[in-house]
Amino acid sequence: MIKSMLFYGPAGTGKTMMVRACAWETNSIVFDLSPNNIEGKYGGKKDTAKLIASVMVVAKEYQPSIIYIDECEKVWPAKKKKKKGQKKMKKDDPANPARIKAPLFKWKKKFLNDETRIAMLGCSSNPQGGSKKDFKKVFDRGIYFPYPDYSTRRLMWRTFIEQCEGKIKPDFPLSTLAHISAGYSAGSVSPQRLTL
Repeated sequence: MIKSMLFYGPAGTGKTMMVRACAWETNSIVFDLSPNNIEGKYGGKKDTAKLIASVMVVAKEYQPSIIYIDECEKVWPAKKKKKKGQKKMKKDDPANPARIKAPLFKWKKKFLNDETRIAMLGCSSNPQGGSKKDFKKVFDRGIYFPYPDYSTRRLMWRTFIEQCEGKIKPDFPLSTLAHISAGYSAGSVSPQRLTL
């Protein structure tokens, strides 16, 4: 049974929205262990282990639950050669997102099984920055979120214009907008991003 999934692809393609949709459809509680959410908090090896253990115990108590981790490449980084003069970050440093890696893997084995209704969903806009080996250990499956294709971009522009209460005349060049926006994600051209 699939209990953990990695959503990866360019920024703005709907990965976080998919996590929200999963939580909504399954009526789940979401526990956010993203680096931005825990950075600078819960320092030390013991505190980090307690944090992960607490999250897992509470997630089990209030099932169904989703353990959400954004920017997974920071938690499971690819090994890089250290540059001269560059200090290596300590494993238990509160600023190091990778400190939750070991306790998360330990507790995942215990709590994410067929008897529980707990899932782990991770997102990454930069999967190359993460360790493929660790991703395969932690996530059962990966789903790629690509940039939208031509027909999707055309529909996207129509929807966004109508959301802004714009009226589209029959001769309006939606095709041109769809062509010139190749390589853009829905998030990068949504009305929320375009408003000043």
